[in-house]
Amino acid sequence: MRAVTAFHHDRLAEVDALLPAELADLQAVLDAAPGLRCRDVGPEQFFPPEGSRFPRHALLAERERLRALCGDCPVRVHCLATALVRGETYGSWGAVAQPDYQLVRSLWRGRDSTSADRDEPGGIPEEMGSGW
Repeated sequence: MRAVTAFHHDRLAEVDALLPAELADLQAVLDAAPGLRCRDVGPEQFFPPEGSRFPRHALLAERERLRALCGDCPVRVHCLATALVRGETYGSWGAVAQPDYQLVRSLWRGRDSTSADRDEPGGIPEEMGSGW
């Protein structure tokens, strides 16, 4: 299994900025957003075939492909948040590649959801940068 990095914590911190939010509210933002590129491509762009492997070079290429497709999307964080809240187990969400999504999802599920510590979402010092 790959190691969790600042990138994964930073994606979770972005999601934390939207929460608490109801799934219906997150989905409404996605549904109302006009002209999203994801609506013009097939689902295979976001759901690698079952059992796909991502050696380092392939993962880097996948990250770049998704960043080009979704990186400047105005609802990128809502997409990731919706997938996490909805409990999606597979796919690339919010410009986060499938293998990275699995790590973000693990962080999401492993947290104490009753924690009031929202001042430092993800627990990564700011000086480590976003990796984005």
